[in-house]
Amino acid sequence: MAATRRIAEWIADLPRARTAAVAPLAMQGLRDAIGVMLAGSVEETPRRTAAAVARWGGGVSRVVGTVQVLAAPWAALVNGAAAHVLDYDDTFDPLAGHATAVLVPTILALGEERNADGAGLLDALVVGLEVMACIGRGVNPRHYALGWHATSTIGAIGAAAACARLLRLDAVQVQDALSLATSMASGSRMQLGAMAKSVHAGLAAKSGVLAASLAEQGVGGTDEALEGRWRFAEMFAGGATPEGTMEPPGEAAPLAIEAVGISYKAYPTCAATHLSLDALLALRIPAERIARIETALPAVLAGNLVHENPRSGMEARFSMQYCLAAAALQGQVALADFEGEAIHRPDIRALMPRITMLALPDAMPRPATRVTLHLTDGSSRTEIRSLRRGAPGNPMSEAEHEQKFRDCAARVLSTPGTDAALAAIAQAADATTLVSTLVPSA
Repeated sequence: MAATRRIAEWIADLPRARTAAVAPLAMQGLRDAIGVMLAGSVEETPRRTAAAVARWGGGVSRVVGTVQVLAAPWAALVNGAAAHVLDYDDTFDPLAGHATAVLVPTILALGEERNADGAGLLDALVVGLEVMACIGRGVNPRHYALGWHATSTIGAIGAAAACARLLRLDAVQVQDALSLATSMASGSRMQLGAMAKSVHAGLAAKSGVLAASLAEQGVGGTDEALEGRWRFAEMFAGGATPEGTMEPPGEAAPLAIEAVGISYKAYPTCAATHLSLDALLALRIPAERIARIETALPAVLAGNLVHENPRSGMEARFSMQYCLAAAALQGQVALADFEGEAIHRPDIRALMPRITMLALPDAMPRPATRVTLHLTDGSSRTEIRSLRRGAPGNPMSEAEHEQKFRDCAARVLSTPGTDAALAAIAQAADATTLVSTLVPSA
């Protein structure tokens, strides 16, 4: 049986009990994505995106953080851009990208349109994540190394899987949804630091809603879209998938959300900066004692940090020099460090030229990240990190997760409003009830 059919049958036939067993993990992913979506909703990119699509009519799906309602595909587009714009959203290793920034806007928009219950939302989230893992194993790391932004490419297919599951499509319809989504998959890492990069998550979310809705109405695609000539793996990764990689889990195998887990972000910056930030902050050296800073990290990570002299908050998130300078001077990196004129502060700009970044040759296992501080007294201090804070093996505490949500939500919601949103998430509220807590009160 071809890969697309195998995955489609797995999506259609998976017992709800399998996903219910990992519902607490899914709820954590849902909470994190909603938090960063709320924070991102006030940013320029999602606001401009919402203005662009509003002329095409309304709907019943709400734009998080606002009172605007749109048709489900457009709400998914805007909310996906909001979830990704601050680069505070989680990452997922098999995908080599950002999973819930695509999946949560997708299932909330379609779920509100179709009156989905809370259990259905969590179920769809787990299934979408699993399909992202399945396809990611088949095409990565080659797919990512070629320059594709997997959040947008594989993300579109994973979003279609989540929507197909939410709509309870049969295996043939799911297969069509996956096939259609491969025709919508696109997005290059050339957009790092640009508005378009944030919109990629929204485009993937919109594609998922559209692909599943088309399939529901009988619009079909080729039976096999993932493996073979002109198919996804060959076109997007340059060859056949390794045998046995693009397989959904068997009955006894753990699901990806528990076997691999989601990596959450402790800082609102590109994940490629995080190990260096962890190492620097662990050294706890006052900035006035630092003469210069060196960091060495895997080339695959360094390649994302393309803005040595950032001109905007968006570019600063992809600048190792800026992120380390801010952390060295303040002992932290926060949302406010990327707003307005913050990136032009003289003390940060003075330190940035004294920060160097070395790209280490890619190897397996991946080399650790190293930070060395050269001090004004001639001595040096070095710290090494290989597992970033927030990863499954180095988790943030429950208190840290809640504080992150509250910090993000405070941009839009009152304290009682934030409490209501957290309660709705914890109670697995239906889509309409949940989203009603994510809009500001009059």
